[in-house]
Amino acid sequence: MFTVNGTTISLSRGDTGAIRITANAKYRGTDTPYVFGERDRALFTIRGNGKIVKQKAYPIVQNKFTVVFANADTDQIGAGSYSWDVRYVINPKYENGVIVDGDQVITPLGPQQANLLSVVGEI
Repeated sequence: MFTVNGTTISLSRGDTGAIRITANAKYRGTDTPYVFGERDRALFTIRGNGKIVKQKAYPIVQNKFTVVFANADTDQIGAGSYSWDVRYVINPKYENGVIVDGDQVITPLGPQQANLLSVVGEI
């Protein structure tokens, strides 16, 4: 099972799915919508019990990006309630292939809920 209800993501352990998200941000200090460039990234993170369980940077194309869930993303994680957010990183800076900073970092929403549901079968 994979569902999105508003901003709540629910999926069964090990299931696959994808969410298409429209990226919205404003130019610093203005109400003018920001148009994301080819270097800008959306950093999607799911965290539970203080640990990151999924984190990936996605390119933003025409102010949209798609978060993909593969079987391996959740098949070894315990069922329960987690939090997720997305942060838009303008002109990201990398260390060892990981985003560590950017000219701007924008978090458009506070933490949202992600529910990982138990399953009977194993794959």
